[in-house]
Amino acid sequence: MTIYLIRHAHAGGRTSDRNDKWRPLSEKGHKRASALVEVFAEWPVDAIYSSPATRCVQTVEPLATAADLSITETDALWEDSYVDLVLDLINDSAGQTIAICSHGNLIPEVIERLAQQGVPISGRGCEKGSVWVVHRDGSDFVSAQYLSKKETLL
Repeated sequence: MTIYLIRHAHAGGRTSDRNDKWRPLSEKGHKRASALVEVFAEWPVDAIYSSPATRCVQTVEPLATAADLSITETDALWEDSYVDLVLDLINDSAGQTIAICSHGNLIPEVIERLAQQGVPISGRGCEKGSVWVVHRDGSDFVSAQYLSKKETLL
């Protein structure tokens, strides 16, 4: 099983509202979201999960449309959520290849937790529109590889 952790694409400036849930993707972000469809043409997924933030949902909408999948929004992926909730979501999806769209503070925490568990980590970063590819063998995490936007551009 593979888990794709996608950082939402570029969005407009943060508002004064801490949660700024409704902030949409910028034009640049929409282009990146569309480009992810080509990337995932080689990486089919069974399910797509997203933070309820507009910018996250908009990042995976083109992928969901292309794969004929719905997007499951969950607060477990919100930017101030907890790593354990993300890992619970992943564990509840055992046997499926899933794409998860979340935020730049939560994804690195997930990767750090995996590293603490001894999972080999390749690469470093969490730029907007990037993807972490996490592999599992049964219930065991076996590797995590960072792919920058440049590495996933076709």
